[in-house]
Amino acid sequence: MKKFLKDFKYLTHVIFHPFDGFYEVRFRGMGNYALVAIIFLLSGLLNVIAYQYTGFIMNNNPLYGMNSVTTFIFGLFPYLLFAISNWSMTAIFEGSGKFLDILTVLAYALFPKLITDLVVIIFSNVVTAEEAMILTAVQMIGLVWFCFLVFSGLCVIHEYGAGRNLAMIVATFVAAIVIIFLATLYVTLVEKALTFFTDFATEFARR
Repeated sequence: MKKFLKDFKYLTHVIFHPFDGFYEVRFRGMGNYALVAIIFLLSGLLNVIAYQYTGFIMNNNPLYGMNSVTTFIFGLFPYLLFAISNWSMTAIFEGSGKFLDILTVLAYALFPKLITDLVVIIFSNVVTAEEAMILTAVQMIGLVWFCFLVFSGLCVIHEYGAGRNLAMIVATFVAAIVIIFLATLYVTLVEKALTFFTDFATEFARR
């Protein structure tokens, strides 16, 4: 428990000193995979809470069609897809980071975004339409902070310079598109095959 609290305290150092912090996490064992899992879990739960409890001024979600499980999964899916895509590019760009290292960077980078998103959820229920612009700015701060931490963390764990890291991130998004395309194609083919065999079995049974 003491180690967990120590690692959580170190997380605050990472988000304010990302290059030094992620170096310690990657090369000196200051990371904590349990903390990574908790942050992702909180991110998924906060996505569900935000969908339902964000104030009506900033909430256009159709609550009647809400599915908590789907919202939770789709809240975490982009991060998992990014991690897989980025890891798949390490062979091409000679990155030294492992898959768990990438997940750790994403999770630690998410922490300030979770805080700003929680602030937005709470205050969105009491602000006026004019004041909502302030909350939008808070959201943007959290998003920019997250992106900066991810960029910094990937530079450190893959041992890249800024230019090479930027190229790696662009390639990561391209890889993500390819993965989604192939996954969609695979699901479509399986669905058609199952439909064919089901229709064939039904027709055979009738005869």
